[in-house]
Amino acid sequence: MALDEAILEAVAAGRAPPTLRLYTFSPTSVTIGYFQGLSRSVRLDAARRLGIPVVRRFTGGGSVLHSEEGELTYSIAAPAEGVLADVVESYRVLCGAVADALRRLGADAVYEPPNDVTVGGRKISGNAQARRRGALLQHGTILLQPPRGLMEQVLAAPPVKLGSHGAASIGDRVVGLWEILGREVGVIEVAERLVEAVSAAVGLEPREGWYSRWELEAARGLSKKYRSPGWLERRP
Repeated sequence: MALDEAILEAVAAGRAPPTLRLYTFSPTSVTIGYFQGLSRSVRLDAARRLGIPVVRRFTGGGSVLHSEEGELTYSIAAPAEGVLADVVESYRVLCGAVADALRRLGADAVYEPPNDVTVGGRKISGNAQARRRGALLQHGTILLQPPRGLMEQVLAAPPVKLGSHGAASIGDRVVGLWEILGREVGVIEVAERLVEAVSAAVGLEPREGWYSRWELEAARGLSKKYRSPGWLERRP
């Protein structure tokens, strides 16, 4: 999370070009949204018992279990200009790119406003944004093989919210790419299609890179915030 925020700061300051970051969580972890109440979003006793770290994001959205082997996570940081200046339109464009990447793999994925990508009405990608000084960052997950049992042990979701999506449990609400395609799909294959789809959506040619020294130093400083109980337990 510190690296995502550092990249957003770098783009906002003109220190970095528009950036697509592709990564996985290790170990399996939980993130919660900036505006969420901790105890209402995560079953903390279960997370501690299972050794699953919990961190608060600087973006909105809901609680997410990031499986070490079951998902690909991405972030996109870019100037909030043109179509990306509008929150609704930016979600449409960027979540649309995620859906396009999944369609390139053979999944019948669609953007479901405001910030989900679904297949057959079940979530395969949840997404969230933050904006800062003329730049935006959107990050989200692409589920490959979601550990439904672990999700239901660790995450808390209001029954009313699940019911609005026709789901009886968190596990019923989500679906993974392996299940849809009937085969194992590696993170590299998904990452390559996502690079293609995002490049097409924003009209930029991709160039492989790495974190700058400035971004790494900024992330080291920001990591103190993300490790602090005060940040995790803050009241929305």
